[in-house]
Amino acid sequence: MTGKKIKLVSYIVINFQAGVRESVALTHELEEIWKRSAASNKTTSVSQLNQHVLYRYISTREGVYRVYPAIRVPIKFDPTKEPQ
Repeated sequence: MTGKKIKLVSYIVINFQAGVRESVALTHELEEIWKRSAASNKTTSVSQLNQHVLYRYISTREGVYRVYPAIRVPIKFDPTKEPQ
């Protein structure tokens, strides 16, 4: 095919348990705040707190887990079972 471009689009359908979609959306916003904060700290003076914070994480009752910066967790890791 000359001169023609083909665009492939794939869709993934995931059925979430009740509350998971909302948890994903809310924790995504928090992760974006963490990223912006980390980016701004590279160009400005770093507060004492940020000098000592290595990772930021949040987990929800629904099992959504986010950590920044990203790390590997065991495949069987279940944040709902971790101590509070």
